[in-house]
Amino acid sequence: MRAIVTGATGFVGQWLVKELCDGGYDVTVIVRNAGKVPAEWSGRIEIVECSLEEYKNIQGKDFQYDSYDLFFHLAWAGTAGQERADYDMQLRNVYAACEALYLAKRLKCRRFINAGSLMEYDVMEYLPQDGAEPAAGYIYGISKLTADFMLKTLAVKEEIEYINVIISNIYGVGEESARFLNQLLRKLLGNQRIALTSGEQLYDFIYVTDAVRGIVCAAQNGENNSVYYIGNKDPQPLKRYILQTKELLNSDAELAFGEVPFKGVMLTYREFDTTKLYDMGFRIEVPFEQGVLMTAEWIKREDSAHEF
Repeated sequence: MRAIVTGATGFVGQWLVKELCDGGYDVTVIVRNAGKVPAEWSGRIEIVECSLEEYKNIQGKDFQYDSYDLFFHLAWAGTAGQERADYDMQLRNVYAACEALYLAKRLKCRRFINAGSLMEYDVMEYLPQDGAEPAAGYIYGISKLTADFMLKTLAVKEEIEYINVIISNIYGVGEESARFLNQLLRKLLGNQRIALTSGEQLYDFIYVTDAVRGIVCAAQNGENNSVYYIGNKDPQPLKRYILQTKELLNSDAELAFGEVPFKGVMLTYREFDTTKLYDMGFRIEVPFEQGVLMTAEWIKREDSAHEF
C-alpha cells in the first residue's frame, strides 16, 4: 500500500507518517522545506519538496510511483493564534486543498482524506443565528468548512473517493502550537495566573497516537463521501479537564474561571457520530491522565534543554 501525506512535518503529520510506516505503508511526503524533515526519514520515505501554492504545478513524473492508494491532506497554514483570522491566508488554504485533490487524481489515488476541524460544526451551529457575533478566528473554521464542501463536490466530479476526518483537540509529545491544551500545560507548569471562560462548554481531548490511528482507521475502512469524528465517546465540561490537569501536575497556578467571556455555541457532541469509527474497531489506548503526564514531561525536558 502506498500513501501520500501533505503537512507531514507538522505535529500531527509526523505522528501520522510514523503510524503509516509502522503499518507497512510505502510513504511519500510533500513538504514545503525538505531541509526540515526528521533525519530518521532519510532513505525510507520519499520526499517531494513543494509549497502549498505550487501543488498545481507538480506532476506524476515528480513522484516515484505511477499510482498511490491514499492521499492524506493535512497541510494548512495558520491553524492557531492570530493567523486564524487572516482571511487571505485561509482562502489560499482552501484553494490549495482543491489543488491537492487534483494532484491526488493525477497520481491515480483511490481515496483522498481531508483533515477537517471541530470548528466546522461550531461555524454551522453559531454563524446562522440571528445576532451572532463571531470572533475573527471563525474565519479559520469557515475556511475549513468551505474546503470540505468543495473537496467533496470535486471528488464526485473527478471520481475519487473522499473522506473528511473531523479532528478534535489533539495533544501530545511534540506539540508546539498555541492551541488550548498545549498552552494550558505550559502555564500550569509555570504556576501562572490563567484567565479562562466559565468552562461549561463540552470538550474532548485525544492523545496524538490515538488520533492518527483513528485517522488511518477511517481512511482504510470508512465509507466513501463520509465524515468521521476522531475523538472519544464521552466529552466532558472543559472546567473538569482543566481542574484535573491542574491536580495531575500539582500546579499552584491561579485559575480565573469566568474572566473570559464565551462567545460561540455550546456543542452538545450530538453533532458527531462517534459510533461510526468505533464500529470499525477503533479504541482509545492512551487515557487523558496518561497523555497529560507524558506531554508535561516532554515539555519540561524541552524547556530544560533550551536553558543551555
